[in-house]
Amino acid sequence: MAPKLTDEMRQALRESPDRPLQIEDDQTQKVYLLVPQEDFQHWMDAELRRELQVGFDQADAGDVTDWDVEALLKEARARQIVEPE
Repeated sequence: MAPKLTDEMRQALRESPDRPLQIEDDQTQKVYLLVPQEDFQHWMDAELRRELQVGFDQADAGDVTDWDVEALLKEARARQIVEPE
């Protein structure tokens, strides 16, 4: 299902084309962001690059530890049992 934009949303998008449009659900009081798909993809790519750079910088500074895959999997399995979905 793809809901259609209202005239009010279109007007708000025209007034602020360079930033996400905040939409509040008056029933749940949740706020959603409406962004063009290409802008969202650009933001996601930039966010991924930022997070990867943090890891690269930590590795370059020697801030690394051994990765114990078995311990990680054991912890993940334990969380599945303890934490409800």
